Amino acid sequence: MKQVLATGIIKSTFGINGKVKVLSYSGDTSHFFKLTNVVLEKNGRTRDAEIEKVERHSGDILVKFKGYDTPEDAKTLTGCDILVPREQASKLKNGEVYAADLIGMKLLYDNQEVAVVVSTSDGSQALLMEVEDKNGKHFIIPLLRGVFVDNPNVEEGTIKLLMKELVQ
Repeated sequence: MKQVLATGIIKSTFGINGKVKVLSYSGDTSHFFKLTNVVLEKNGRTRDAEIEKVERHSGDILVKFKGYDTPEDAKTLTGCDILVPREQASKLKNGEVYAADLIGMKLLYDNQEVAVVVSTSDGSQALLMEVEDKNGKHFIIPLLRGVFVDNPNVEEGTIKLLMKELVQ
């Protein structure tokens, strides 16, 4: 289970004072207002950043980072993921899991491991899991509970597969 999670991405600059627009990965934005220090990551490189202010503007979340006082300064942050400790990330609702926790989980069919989740991506109706079987073949499985999968169990690191045909 990852202890640091990407909660959003810096989309663009806003205004003349170094503010940036942030897109929340979860859709929830309330946790951003409680953050004071974060790690920014882009292309494998990280930097610590202190948050001066967070505000809402026309449906967007605007963040002002200390030391980034002009649009030119703030532009260097565009595309950075905002990483926070798990306990500061958006709170999960009952039955939800963080996408980061799915990576490495075993897909079980009839209690037998048939594949491992290697990555995730957003789909139009559900999160998509890229899985790899024991022969190295890759498959895409939507995380649609009750249809294709059931019972993601973060503690055990397993997901129940309902249709074995998805990995054949």
